[in-house]
Amino acid sequence: MLKSIVDKRQGMIEEFLSRWFLLGGIISSDTYKRTMWRVDEKLSQKDAAYHLTMRKGLPENGANDRLIMAGHEWLLRQWFYKPLKRQDIELSIEWYTKHSEVKAFPVETFSKLLREQEGDDIYLPIDIWGFPGGQTFFSKVPCMSFEGPGAIDSFLEPHKCRYFGPIIHATKGRLMYEAAGARHAEFGYRSDCDEQMSIAKLLSIYIGNGDNPVLTSCDVAEFIFPNLFKTIGTIGHEFMCALQDFSKGLDQAEREAMDLFATNSESASLLCDLVDAESVGLENAIWVMNKHSNKKKIGIRVDSGNIAAQCVQYYLRMKAEGIDNRTIVFEDEVSPDKIREVYKVFKAETGVEPIIGLPFPGAGGYYYRLFHRDTLSAAFKRSMTENRPNTKFSNSPGKESIPGRVRVYEQGAILVIADASESIDGKPLYVKLVEQGRIVNTEDMNFRAQAIRANDTWNKYQKFIFSPLITEWQERFRAMKIEAQERARK
Repeated sequence: MLKSIVDKRQGMIEEFLSRWFLLGGIISSDTYKRTMWRVDEKLSQKDAAYHLTMRKGLPENGANDRLIMAGHEWLLRQWFYKPLKRQDIELSIEWYTKHSEVKAFPVETFSKLLREQEGDDIYLPIDIWGFPGGQTFFSKVPCMSFEGPGAIDSFLEPHKCRYFGPIIHATKGRLMYEAAGARHAEFGYRSDCDEQMSIAKLLSIYIGNGDNPVLTSCDVAEFIFPNLFKTIGTIGHEFMCALQDFSKGLDQAEREAMDLFATNSESASLLCDLVDAESVGLENAIWVMNKHSNKKKIGIRVDSGNIAAQCVQYYLRMKAEGIDNRTIVFEDEVSPDKIREVYKVFKAETGVEPIIGLPFPGAGGYYYRLFHRDTLSAAFKRSMTENRPNTKFSNSPGKESIPGRVRVYEQGAILVIADASESIDGKPLYVKLVEQGRIVNTEDMNFRAQAIRANDTWNKYQKFIFSPLITEWQERFRAMKIEAQERARK
């Protein structure tokens, strides 16, 4: 391979990763973090733990409250891509105490950090533990633990809640794989808000996609990660529209466009709904495939109307014409449920298994459906102060937080939520991701290992339980809640 391609690719990977770093290193968080932790700086500096929990599962068939971990490569780099600069922390202190509309900041907490380290490079004294990429877990099971001085830990919250994104995408990637196997494509490039989100989304989808390359229309993804992504493209409406003229019929213009493309291409998915997929498009596509009968990779694409019926209609017509083994790409709001619907109708009407019988789904907007924090109810909660467990109750069901410096273990088909101080008979699933402000994730950028783990763990677990110590703490807190309510009602 040309060295220039390799060098360019490496530069683009570095650019992708570096751009996640937060706004040049200025200390930034939700404003209430500043107002809250400047009140008592001794409390702000006490060792603490917070955990990140997805309190809800993805509300899609087949998910069954299971989620897949993803996103460490970019979300850890928001704070830990490189050390912060002494000057930037000093600038942050000056801005927030003298110029911001809300003049508040835990000055002593960050000043102490500056005193304890020499030089211009400052590392946050934070350790992060969590599931490795590709690990399947259940909603309500904490997926990460953040440990260090409480105020500094707390500042991470808005950025770490963003893990909802890659977790949703990895899980959706798995659900698509469960519905269609490796035979599906992602055509959502235009749905992404920017290039970074496109790459991040696709990397997450790859983790869930059964250790198979993701077929995609995103050129830049294939250039940067050619082993993970394979581009797939064909004829579009715009090309076919370009041959329209008031001097000829719409059917003639469509046929000419299909023929022109097929003449100059070895493969094509002929787009059949420019006029009407069930009449004009059908006849034109059959005519073109018969004319170019030696080109076996010329097939069909349907993406509007009754997709399931059209897949059957085209398959049976091609079979009648002696046109065999041609792919029928179907789109139009494709989701795992839609795939199952199309496959069910196709098998019932043709007697052919869909995976063998050629329907090929392409999904675009599906991956951004339900793409927001509230879908999973991502929550970052304080769970320990020094050696004292902390919890949060709520008047809304399902929002009670778990106390402790959380770790999760595997006992066969069971996940055990425990405290770090406990000795648990099981396989520890948490790994150290960040140590004293430095990324130490041993699988950083190893997406293949993460995809294999997703394969190995997706169907592995049946439930989760709490360890003896976590259970004891929960029972004590619940009893204390009742006592407090009774005192308040007297």
